[in-house]
Amino acid sequence: MRFALIGDPISHSLSPALFRAAYRGSVHSYELLFAATVEEAVMRFHNEGFNGLNVTTPYKEDILRYADKRDHLTDIIGASNLILKEGNQISAYNTDFYGVKESIGSYVCKGDKVVVLGCGGAGRAAAVAAKAEGCRVTIVNRSESKAKLFSDSAGIHYKSIEHLQNEIKHCTLFINTLSLSLDILNKIDFTGKIVFEANYKSPQLSEVENLCNAKYISGKYWLLNQAVQSFQLFTSTSPNVDSMRLMLDNI
Repeated sequence: MRFALIGDPISHSLSPALFRAAYRGSVHSYELLFAATVEEAVMRFHNEGFNGLNVTTPYKEDILRYADKRDHLTDIIGASNLILKEGNQISAYNTDFYGVKESIGSYVCKGDKVVVLGCGGAGRAAAVAAKAEGCRVTIVNRSESKAKLFSDSAGIHYKSIEHLQNEIKHCTLFINTLSLSLDILNKIDFTGKIVFEANYKSPQLSEVENLCNAKYISGKYWLLNQAVQSFQLFTSTSPNVDSMRLMLDNI
């Protein structure tokens, strides 16, 4: 079977290498599918014999227009990072939820306060995953209308960006899902906090001085844990997780 990743940018992605590590010697293939628009990507998905796609920024919401079915997490989050041909239909799934839930589960307890920065597909998945762990979740976003709509529907608190520093001050875990840097983050004291970033390629916070007394979780764990779920959905077989983890550890 043939699988691929769509999004922009994707040239840096580790997903093909992860797939090869997961299924060494497999007849399945996984590649980067470069397309100028989500419409072009879906057309090639149908015309070039692909069985499934992972979906990353900026297509996680737009891809839903092409899905015949959605799993319950995709409905709640309003975004999908995986589509799959199932019979004559296209099904949309969200494995980002598992990417976050499996990454933070050993670090948080029921009732802990979690602050999520960003309300795109990744941010919403992170918020829903943290809530599923029994945490008190606040989502912070620059655009109020989008975040307020999601927070009301998902039963999650919302705060505007002006409250970010104070929200982090009182949280156990801070999850940064922004792909671009935010200057204010370099001025915040993260002492005693757990910090988790979605961006594993060029994270903003991994090197800042004010993170030296915090626990940092790399976005590679998000990538790994969502990939495990994705690859199982793609192939209906369990991937070699140890091999996947070893590949990431060596990068």
